[in-house]
Amino acid sequence: MDTSASVATIISATIPVFIVVFAALRLKQSVSGRQKLGLLAAFTGIVMVALGDVKELDDLLRSSAIGATFVLVSAIAIAFYYVWSVELTNQYGTATVAAWSTTFGFLALLPWAGWEMSRVQVALTWEAVAAAVYLGVVVTVAGLFLWLNILRVVPARIAASVQLLQPIFGVAASAAIFGDKIGTLVMAGVILVLAGVALTTRSGR
Repeated sequence: MDTSASVATIISATIPVFIVVFAALRLKQSVSGRQKLGLLAAFTGIVMVALGDVKELDDLLRSSAIGATFVLVSAIAIAFYYVWSVELTNQYGTATVAAWSTTFGFLALLPWAGWEMSRVQVALTWEAVAAAVYLGVVVTVAGLFLWLNILRVVPARIAASVQLLQPIFGVAASAAIFGDKIGTLVMAGVILVLAGVALTTRSGR
């Protein structure tokens, strides 16, 4: 059930697309033709970025259909949760929804975490504690709170399109920290993503 990083990146990039679809169906948020074109352009750019980072063709071929299906199901579930959370936060408040989401997520992961810790050697270092605090507090709690609050005040198409910038920040961080080289295909993909985001977020006024 292995899935390569490139395939997972491409499939995960469908999350903003599903967000727009679910928002149109459930929240009755309209999407213009220009905005659809922007989403398509940004998604194409993500594909170019992912493929431009592939070292060998085997990286694409070693992904199993089952693994790719699980990633796709995860993308659909995440998109539906984000759109559903708009209704939940309007009814119960952003802090309440974020608190319950992170609490039940933590409880659900405890058995898996215990199983993994029983199979590998765990070294409690300051770096490990700092990483756990950063992922738990900054990325999960603060990040989820900000994201849910953003979905309340801006249309889903704008929030979804901006989310497509995540792989670009990842590529830039990898180049800055690890010295990875950015190829021509990746640069072209970045430009296409930025153009797509600009098309999607533009109001037309």
